[in-house]
Amino acid sequence: MRWEELDLSRNVWRIPDTKNGKPVTVPLVPFAISLLEDLRKANSSSEWVFPSPTSATGHLVEPRKAWERILARSGIDNARIHDLRRTMGSWQAITGASMQVIGKSLGHKSQQATAIYARLSLDPVRAAMEKATNAMLGVKDG
Repeated sequence: MRWEELDLSRNVWRIPDTKNGKPVTVPLVPFAISLLEDLRKANSSSEWVFPSPTSATGHLVEPRKAWERILARSGIDNARIHDLRRTMGSWQAITGASMQVIGKSLGHKSQQATAIYARLSLDPVRAAMEKATNAMLGVKDG
């Protein structure tokens, strides 16, 4: 991640080169913006958001050791970095986000890739069914 890819005033990260060869724009939440602003203050002289003076590329390439330190400090065993991505998708589903929104936020190209999150919570489905039932029966909300 390069600083030039971030637009903190618009709260977005534009990734120019992705796995599927197409650029993607990622919306950033306030918590991430705050962390990035702190990193910019600490790394103001580097073009990289996560610089590494010991790396031939000048930036962090493999976060394995840092990830292991994070797990050890938190007392978590057997978690992978990709689990963070799955957790975001899961919580979006649980809190009622649409499959289209979840897919877009995770960068999925197909609904099939996003469908796994649909099974996590029946609450949004139940709420939609209840709303439709109330409308059919002429019951006012509340």
